[in-house]
Amino acid sequence: MSQKFKAFNGKFLRVDLTEGKTWDWDIDDQCYRAYLGGTGAGAKILYDEVPPDAEWSDPVNRMTIASGPLGGTIVGGSGTISIVTKGALTEGSTSVQANGLFGAYMRFSGYDGIVLQGASEGWKYLVIRDGSAELVDAEKLLGLDTYETGDILREAHGVQGRGASVLSIGPAGEKLVRWSGIFVDHGHSASHNGVGAVLGSKRLKAIMTFRSRGGVEVADPERLKEVAQRMHEDVEYFRGTVGMVESMQKAGNPALPIRNYSTNLWEISDDDLDKFSEKYLRDTYQVEREPCWGCRLLHCAMFKIEDGPYAGLVEEPEYEQMAAWGPVVDVDDVEATMMLSGLTDRLGLENNEAGWLTAWVMECFEKGWITKEQSGGFEIKWGEVGGVIELLRMIAERKGFGDILAEGVKRASEKIGGDAAKAAIYTMKGNTPRGHDHRTRWAEMFDTCVSNTSTIETHMSVMGPDAQGPANPIQVSTEVANSKGLMQLEDSVGTCRFNTRMNHTLISEAVAAATGWDFTSEEGKRVGLRAVNLMRAYNLRVGMGKEHDRPSARYGSIPVDGPNAGISILPHWEEMLRNYYTLLGWDPETGIPLPETLDDLKIGYVNVDLEALRS
Repeated sequence: MSQKFKAFNGKFLRVDLTEGKTWDWDIDDQCYRAYLGGTGAGAKILYDEVPPDAEWSDPVNRMTIASGPLGGTIVGGSGTISIVTKGALTEGSTSVQANGLFGAYMRFSGYDGIVLQGASEGWKYLVIRDGSAELVDAEKLLGLDTYETGDILREAHGVQGRGASVLSIGPAGEKLVRWSGIFVDHGHSASHNGVGAVLGSKRLKAIMTFRSRGGVEVADPERLKEVAQRMHEDVEYFRGTVGMVESMQKAGNPALPIRNYSTNLWEISDDDLDKFSEKYLRDTYQVEREPCWGCRLLHCAMFKIEDGPYAGLVEEPEYEQMAAWGPVVDVDDVEATMMLSGLTDRLGLENNEAGWLTAWVMECFEKGWITKEQSGGFEIKWGEVGGVIELLRMIAERKGFGDILAEGVKRASEKIGGDAAKAAIYTMKGNTPRGHDHRTRWAEMFDTCVSNTSTIETHMSVMGPDAQGPANPIQVSTEVANSKGLMQLEDSVGTCRFNTRMNHTLISEAVAAATGWDFTSEEGKRVGLRAVNLMRAYNLRVGMGKEHDRPSARYGSIPVDGPNAGISILPHWEEMLRNYYTLLGWDPETGIPLPETLDDLKIGYVNVDLEALRS
């Protein structure tokens, strides 16, 4: 189609893997303005096209991989994609993001997004270049890890380095591990809620897109450049999250997650802790930068361990990787921590679930809740690096005891039962939290549990100090409610959290400059709230209601030591839920969006589907 408006290609690529067909799907400007792209577009496609009673692995499930109007522009970190589908862990809506180059290159190739449906009979990979798409046999790629897949495809297609971007699944996604993820290039992870398993169920190993000849035509380039510079000045201090384990431990921050929430005290020597610092890690291991599209921040470098048992190349681990493979499982060797981070990415596993699951297994063996007889002879102790490697490989291949664990923390713990079940960390929807001890970060625990996306739905960085907890439960739930929509706006425009920081005023200014629309910050937030309400309504129809907006027993447990010993969020939970639901325009007792709320957001058509639930 001929483009009628700026900042968009005006089309998505539709792919039916059952039929082996691809075609262009034209989008009008009204739909773009209402949903922008990314999470907004994906939420609408999920709600409109995937029956709530369909299994996550059913070919009818859709997966939307999309950028937005800022994708591939001068705005920093605008190579980001958002992936929306019915997830394997919760069997409800999910929205996850990966940074890097893919979103920009997809846009340069002529598409604002990709919608996958159906399931191929044999394994395929998808090649997108210059407005065309082709499905190619992928049998020779099976068994390759996510690093190898990208490297081999670049070589096969005659490009090097940043000439192409590859999105892929590893062995875990091929084996339908319920918490496997999708990875872009070397280590950019979009992995919560088993999106890798969904892609594996469609038998699509990878998607490849190229730097191409195209670009993004914006309405006011000079204005967008000026807004992008203000965005950068707001975040230029940022140096990545890799050193946060060291800084949190030295500050005595009780949000550092230790030994599966069994303690808030980590026994690590000063010498070992110093090696977790950002300065030591960068000075010792950083070899080259691999910046995402348009990003000027010191982040996303490649680290190299020169020798020893963990020698190799790994993308700079995020804090949550360092936490999962450090204090969560009680490993104090920083090189082992980096190696395990890279191995998790290569196998195609989601890092947070991997850490919580491993720590749970370690505690269960320590306390006799799981025996060698139950595990087929496998056993693992706190801090045992070799055992972690073996465990991750067993899970990725669904071998032996790994087949049970491949179902995720919630299902595995319920299957084993007893005291083991009480020690598992997850939300009642079935996903695990991110890498902090949320018992001291009330806003993050509350948001993780009420979220519709399988991960956090907003971020504490936009909340005031009273939301850091533990204190002021009503203030906490109020700030979680008031910040809803900001993250979804950001994930709909195609930018990275570290670059745009959910600053909806600047993001909306950038959208206005790119599109030429009179696009206000209020309109931007409504785009985000539209996505929140669509995903809430979808989950309600799936069968996830108020009773699922809660933590598991261990996740919501009372700290036994540290500065917050004896303090619990749970006595306030019902009051917090009612306040949160009310502020979002939902029924305060059930959490079902009110008809007038959906009408006001211009998604009143959803009301017909919710009538039976309201009665």
